[in-house]
Amino acid sequence: MATLVISLAAIFTIAAFVNSVRGSLLAWVDQMVTADLIVSSGARTAGPRNVPLKEDLLPALKTVPGVKIVDLYRLIRSSYEGKPILIESFSARESAIVRTLPMASGKGTQALQEMSEGKGVIISESFQSKFGKEANDTIELATPSGRIAFRILGVYVDYSSDVGSVLIDRALYKRYWREELVDAYDLWLEAGADQQAVIQNIKEQYGEPYQLFISTHSELRKAVVRIMEQSFVVNYAVEIVAVVVAIFSVINTLLASILDRTREIGVLRAIGATQAQVRGIVVLEAGWMGALGGLLGLFAGSIMSYHHVVYNTKVLTGWTFQFYYPYDVAVFSVIASVVLCLIAGYGPAKQAAAIPIVAAIGYE
Repeated sequence: MATLVISLAAIFTIAAFVNSVRGSLLAWVDQMVTADLIVSSGARTAGPRNVPLKEDLLPALKTVPGVKIVDLYRLIRSSYEGKPILIESFSARESAIVRTLPMASGKGTQALQEMSEGKGVIISESFQSKFGKEANDTIELATPSGRIAFRILGVYVDYSSDVGSVLIDRALYKRYWREELVDAYDLWLEAGADQQAVIQNIKEQYGEPYQLFISTHSELRKAVVRIMEQSFVVNYAVEIVAVVVAIFSVINTLLASILDRTREIGVLRAIGATQAQVRGIVVLEAGWMGALGGLLGLFAGSIMSYHHVVYNTKVLTGWTFQFYYPYDVAVFSVIASVVLCLIAGYGPAKQAAAIPIVAAIGYE
């Protein structure tokens, strides 16, 4: 019984963790990447594989029918206190009205407004965890113009990297880093604009000369889900192992119970109980074991999963994940526990019914 509860608690903890990570990542994508289209060169996302573009494409993209706002995004690698970090810049003044930031501390709208005015930078939650910095603190970043001090305007949630990121307005970036390269153009479209028509227009006019990749918001969401599913394949294997262990624990428990109650079974058979009734009693016992074990495992798993998602993950990764309770998995776990226990109990039940009456009564 204890093994069943522990196995079910482990299964539910894994399921709740996966569900919470999935929900948190998708919510982050919806808040962080609000652009309808992301235009880049060499790769679909800004990173080591993409080819930086120049700003000369900006006026052209602004004239494409259906395009409302164009923002310029740049990502470079840097260091802080001898540790690697990322510097990310975009035109907060251009996109503040359509861009949102999932904040760990501070108000996103206010932080973006102050950032667009050049009053400071916004750091990621992982940066805060690594370097112990808070809002209103000051950090000094190494730039081609020397070491420049920036005020921290807020802390935002970022799952794209665990090295720590610093968001800075593009105007400040160009001033201190002395470059005008762009990793991606973020495009927001007019209400009612035909997204496919805009994509086709950009590809026909500028796709070949600039080797452009154009990704949509929905494609990015699907990519996040696909990468996450691939990352958690090993967890599904652990769940399968836990299920197998739980089934064998039920079988062993019932077999041990039958041995302990062999004389009781013999007496029942002697006073008229049929083999079918004996089988039914053992299978019913297995079903009750599954129901009780499922509920206890669910209770223990809920506590374990909440603690793991909210506290352990924060300590291990520096990221804060929202806890998303997997109600579908909870209901399925209890039902599956009962069904699997009924199936597992059939073998011992058949064995118990097959014990000869005389041998059972004389069993010590």
